[in-house]
Amino acid sequence: MDEYLSEDLAFLYAKLSDHPLLLLEQEKRAQFEQLYHQELARFQTAISVRQDAAAKPAELIDAMTRLTMFFHDGHTNIELPYTSRDKCLHISCDWQRDRLLLLRDYEEIPAGSQITAIENIPIENIVDLMSERIPHENKYLVKSRLAAYPYKNYHLFSEINLKRLFHRENCEIAFLVDGKIQKKRCKLQNYNGFLQFKEDKDFLSYEIDQKTVTLHLDACIYNEAYKKTLNDLAEFCEKNKIKTFILDLSRNMGGSSAVIDEFIKYVDIDKFRRYEMIDYTSGIPKYITRRSDIVKNPTGRFHLPAKIYCKVSQHTFSSARTFAVTLKDNGIAKIVGSPTGGKPDSFGMPKRFRTPHTEISFRVSTCLFLRPDAGRDEEIALFPDRERL
Repeated sequence: MDEYLSEDLAFLYAKLSDHPLLLLEQEKRAQFEQLYHQELARFQTAISVRQDAAAKPAELIDAMTRLTMFFHDGHTNIELPYTSRDKCLHISCDWQRDRLLLLRDYEEIPAGSQITAIENIPIENIVDLMSERIPHENKYLVKSRLAAYPYKNYHLFSEINLKRLFHRENCEIAFLVDGKIQKKRCKLQNYNGFLQFKEDKDFLSYEIDQKTVTLHLDACIYNEAYKKTLNDLAEFCEKNKIKTFILDLSRNMGGSSAVIDEFIKYVDIDKFRRYEMIDYTSGIPKYITRRSDIVKNPTGRFHLPAKIYCKVSQHTFSSARTFAVTLKDNGIAKIVGSPTGGKPDSFGMPKRFRTPHTEISFRVSTCLFLRPDAGRDEEIALFPDRERL
């Protein structure tokens, strides 16, 4: 078994060695090779002293985590799906600014209560600890993944992370309820599916009032439903003289970038600039699009209002972040909400793999994406122009 685990770590290393970062910066390749040999030695020492064979895969996961962390790339990561045999705390929560709030009642603790600490460690300190386990481009992505990413190796309240952080499975959590701290010893339960990606059929919805139309896009899915909804809303806005349109990407973790051009088709502009996309799959850069290119906008029959806002959050990642940044850099929309969970310039278009023996899933980026406005390349997130409308 020990040999198989070492082979799986070597397999991960081989696939990570094709990451664009190592092609762009040769000194990074030397650093990564050194890290791999350190992790391999650490891993082989750890499993040689482990008497419990069932515990050895945990050492592999730790080593794999440290290798994927090297790239600071949210698309290059390992993914361990929950099963019904896995245990966790059924705590549904999300961030509101810097507060982690319950989305639903947790036993006798009401929805809206704030989670302030676990085992007397403040929640912000726990975010820092989790940032050592979650491949990330900024701290906002760490926050997103520990609360909403349905993989047990990133979910804060999974058994694997509670035991790693606090060396116990039944942890004391402090909640702020109606202005008073209430502490509760929480017991693990079998995972019941409460933490999942949205189904495709639920990705799109909208609201209309007298002055504003809001489109909620919870995944970047380019299909007939999306195209028809855009056309219908543009027609409605134009015929009813709607002044404001809100594109809500605050729950959107990505998908297809084809949704971007389709949206811009309904904006009253003649031209725009796309992201630069450079494919490193072959080992040499291949330019798919260039940000210096001016794209003629094939405008549709109807137009959305001139006043467009795009709502983002720490969950806005991948193609959704690309969408929001494209609107920002082309002067199409004002950004509202909170900073995005991905850097505007980042790696992406990952390939998926499985280790040959333990069958652990992981992804490795193949492309580099650069925002349309080169003058903002150093920004670590897309920051809102304002928090609220």
